[in-house]
Amino acid sequence: MPKINAPTVREHHSRMEAALVDAAEEILREGAGLTVGAVARRVGIARSSVYKYVDTVDELIEAVVARDFPRWTEAVRRAVDAAPTPAERVLAYARANIAEGSGGDHKWRVGLARASLSPEGTARIMALHRDLEALLSGSVEELDVRHPDLLQSAVQSLVDTAVRAIDAGKDPAAVTDFTISAIKAIIDGPPEEPG
Repeated sequence: MPKINAPTVREHHSRMEAALVDAAEEILREGAGLTVGAVARRVGIARSSVYKYVDTVDELIEAVVARDFPRWTEAVRRAVDAAPTPAERVLAYARANIAEGSGGDHKWRVGLARASLSPEGTARIMALHRDLEALLSGSVEELDVRHPDLLQSAVQSLVDTAVRAIDAGKDPAAVTDFTISAIKAIIDGPPEEPG
């Protein structure tokens, strides 16, 4: 009978998965090569035991990259839900994403995802992004604009650019102010053409 360190096998399994992802993240943050053996040593289990929880190192990398998405999405959802109008929901989406993305982990995780994930892992991470972006599309659909698809793309591009600028060392407050002003101008739109 295998030794478990929890009241139930299910809880033991969950704890081990979390420990494996924690170990993988620690190893990756240290800049060391991520191998099943390195993770096993860090957790204190046999190398072969790692395969009871994951099939590949790629799964561990994906888990490290994806682990913060539910919290991030929920933070953005709360901000969007608290805003009283569609335009303010779009701005809340932008502000919340910039705030979440300006944390130190974002740049590191994005770089890791781009460098290390398989096409399948990348597709799963992109699906998480689409879930997040659905919060924007719902708010944009409520606005009375001629080109909601273009507005959504423009807002998302500005948010992505803001996060990259902050990752590159720009002042978060200045970047956020500029981005929100630009989004307001886009929402307000150009004056209607005569005729």
